Amino acid sequence: MNNTLKVSELFYSIQGEGKTIGTPSIFLRLTNCNLLCKSKNWVCDTIKVWKKGNEIEIKEILNLDYIDKLKNGAHLVISGGEPLLQQKQIINLINYLKIEIANLFIEIETNGTIEPDYELINLVNQWNCSPKLSNTNIELKQRYNEIALKTLLSLNTQFKFVVNNESDILEILKDYSFIDKSKLVLMPAGENIKQLEKIRLEVVNLCLKYNLKYTDRLHIVIWNKKTGV
Repeated sequence: MNNTLKVSELFYSIQGEGKTIGTPSIFLRLTNCNLLCKSKNWVCDTIKVWKKGNEIEIKEILNLDYIDKLKNGAHLVISGGEPLLQQKQIINLINYLKIEIANLFIEIETNGTIEPDYELINLVNQWNCSPKLSNTNIELKQRYNEIALKTLLSLNTQFKFVVNNESDILEILKDYSFIDKSKLVLMPAGENIKQLEKIRLEVVNLCLKYNLKYTDRLHIVIWNKKTGV
């Protein structure tokens, strides 16, 4: 059904990564993903959350308090898992919300393997695309969809890559050379503060070396590994 969404969690916090870092946001995390990222240094930091959830009627997802926050300028960040597995339902949710919220600002976080629907493209303000590298131990044919990536490239999209070392950056510059460097942002791998502190400075120095943007994982800096914040 297109009138329900499979939801893992919903909470109010600040955007912890990328272009809109620090922005008050309502996070709507949806269930399921088409990838399973895992390496010796890190694993998907939300896997325990997006594997579980409930199917909820679109009209019942956001309460009046959340609606008021969105009216006052908070962003709605739709994440996962991989939210584009439910993009038809997301279209219905946004259209429903726009009836009440004229200035609704939508961010969608995606891994870039699914091409967004044309109708959804016209409803989303910002795309946060996080393509996966070989450090995820996922085969290239599963994690790389050039058509979807080039569609996202034509939109207001930032491409955020989780990196461990210089070889990851060389892989980005080789396999994703069609993405303008001004749209790239690098984020250190690490699912907790200890791991983040170990690699942060190295990634910053690599950003300086290759003239690339850096983003921290602000939610981990503040709350460590805690979810729902």
